[in-house]
Amino acid sequence: MRGVISAGSIPTAQAGAQVLANGGNAIDAAVAACFAVAAGEPTITSLAGGGMMVVRSADTGEVMVLDFFGNAPAMTQAEHPELDFYAIDLNYGPTTQRFFVGAGSAGVPGVIPGLCTALEKWGRFSVQDVITPACDMLRHGATLGPKQGELAQFLAPILTRNQPSRAIFSVNGRFLEAGDQFRLPALADTLEALAPDWRAFYDGPFRQQVLSQFGVESGGLITSQDLDEYALYRLKPLAVKTTHGTLYTMPPPASGGPMISLMRTLLVRTTDDHSRERRLCAAMAAADMARSAGKLTGEDADYQWALAVYEAQLKTPSKAPDLPGGPSSTTHISVIDATGNAVGVTFSHGESNACVLDGMGIMMNNFLGEEDILPSGLGSALPGQRLSTMMSPTIFQGHDGQSMVLGTGGSNRIRTAILQVIGRLLDEGATPQEAVDAPRLHFESGVLNAETFAGSDGVALASVGADRFIQFEQPNLFFGGVNLACRSAAGVLDGGADGRRGGHYIVVP
Repeated sequence: MRGVISAGSIPTAQAGAQVLANGGNAIDAAVAACFAVAAGEPTITSLAGGGMMVVRSADTGEVMVLDFFGNAPAMTQAEHPELDFYAIDLNYGPTTQRFFVGAGSAGVPGVIPGLCTALEKWGRFSVQDVITPACDMLRHGATLGPKQGELAQFLAPILTRNQPSRAIFSVNGRFLEAGDQFRLPALADTLEALAPDWRAFYDGPFRQQVLSQFGVESGGLITSQDLDEYALYRLKPLAVKTTHGTLYTMPPPASGGPMISLMRTLLVRTTDDHSRERRLCAAMAAADMARSAGKLTGEDADYQWALAVYEAQLKTPSKAPDLPGGPSSTTHISVIDATGNAVGVTFSHGESNACVLDGMGIMMNNFLGEEDILPSGLGSALPGQRLSTMMSPTIFQGHDGQSMVLGTGGSNRIRTAILQVIGRLLDEGATPQEAVDAPRLHFESGVLNAETFAGSDGVALASVGADRFIQFEQPNLFFGGVNLACRSAAGVLDGGADGRRGGHYIVVP
């Protein structure tokens, strides 16, 4: 077998599988799939967003993190007298959430340097090799799946805001929906212009268009200095030791990885008579409070502080800090190749921006208009600094040689979805697809959101003691879209893909 890829749509997974079949390694396949997201999941993210990548080398066993998330511009929103920054409310079922779009909501993007640098460092193929599947789909069409259609409808108030965006996401005079063939030849042309020398493209046409449309004179905040000072971060992952092996996830300034690390540590180091559901909710509340209190450094003192909160939550659940979040336009790709190289990539452009880079077919991000990125409130980003993110691509390496890579979109549910899938795999012996399909819950701010299908324990859920209980009788995209790739100790490849967001996995023979 050449490898396994799990991604957010059939076309995205097919692009990565094609590169694996052609002899590419895990990083080649992951980058190819990232470019193909523009065809398979066209409303989800873009080349003007940001992301996080975790990579394990089969040769050395080293695990590395590449942070290519967005930066906050050096100019603040308060300093711009005519900021183009306005609200749009999105409806995701039982409630709505307000996001902000416009030129003033754009952060400094990092996807192009992130993906292309990763390819140069760890891949075998050229940029031209890995964009080929995406370009074919963008020119000839990729079928929009049911869940991608559902997410497109959710984002329609943003994506239909102005004519350039409406033109991209319209088919025969109506907004894109499931079953449509999505085409965007302009983006295929952009990718082919990028391929020969991505640095020249990024520093030339891409830079010029970003400054023209999202610079100060156009109501935005991005300056030449912001683009000059943007840098990729190569970081050491957080490593969580377990009885089964080591879990590698995102370090600060990302917030998701430290929260997953803390929750997993609380759950495996403590034993009590409470239900699985009660223990999960207590760990989730403790992690929320630790984030709010600045206790996510991973040091022993912080663990002891969180342990006390966890034990108190088991006795009397209390209201945690309010950290809002909607479905989130984020996708994740997991790949393991036959030699054992493993890659997880999560990337996003927020909810998108309602603004398209002229002539390029690239939707800009709205990172400064998303409260989940700025938990202290809009306008609270540190000038010129890397924005915090909940993205948490994660690798597990077992003592016996087993490996897994997983991640998800889903805003503030990213951390809890990954935690629960890991628990199903390591503690309950579920298969990859069983672990992904199993019912999930999310406890935050005293509210318990829980899926109640497939034998979920209603009595245990009721015993959590939440202020409010929101029940989902079917799998729901609210709980993310975990995509999982696995390699057994014997080298057998397998995967799990999340139907909540239309995921698909392929084992390449």
